[in-house]
Amino acid sequence: MSLLHENRRTIVLGLLAVLLVGYTYATTPERKSLNITEQKTERPIFAFSADRVTQIDIMFNGQHLAGQRSAEGWKRMPDGELLPSATIDDFLASITQLVNLGEVEGGAEQLSEYGLKPPTSQVSLKVEGEGLRTLALGKHNPVNTSLYAQLNESPQIILVGSVVSWDLRKLWDAINNAPNNAG
Repeated sequence: MSLLHENRRTIVLGLLAVLLVGYTYATTPERKSLNITEQKTERPIFAFSADRVTQIDIMFNGQHLAGQRSAEGWKRMPDGELLPSATIDDFLASITQLVNLGEVEGGAEQLSEYGLKPPTSQVSLKVEGEGLRTLALGKHNPVNTSLYAQLNESPQIILVGSVVSWDLRKLWDAINNAPNNAG
């Protein structure tokens, strides 16, 4: 083969490759991608900061705790016993970071099925300038990643991260193991 014939063949093959690439580009269907910002349902369930909470009322594992923020720290109500303030503040910081992971359709009629009538645990917070906010917690979802919950006695059932159970247990352990002069 001559050099001229080889050059012509290379040019023809190059043009053919360009045509195939162009054809492939033009006929490939548009790639569908999820727009995460539109699909994302996670949003904070509380719109206040932990330092605005003035009172707590918590039911967990059949136990009850009521406390009030004071200049000395958190105190048990009504006796005024000091509570482990750092632990309560950590718990409040965690609970104000909870997000709504999704909503359960048509669940309001079946509260007992989700462990919400009566709730397994309940956290009530008195918030400065906003009043009382409640979070009722029920059973775990089937894969144990979330808990069914009800916010401010709304008929809508939502899902929150099951880490809140761990936070409640950690709070309870600290309160039960704290000396009387905790602070």
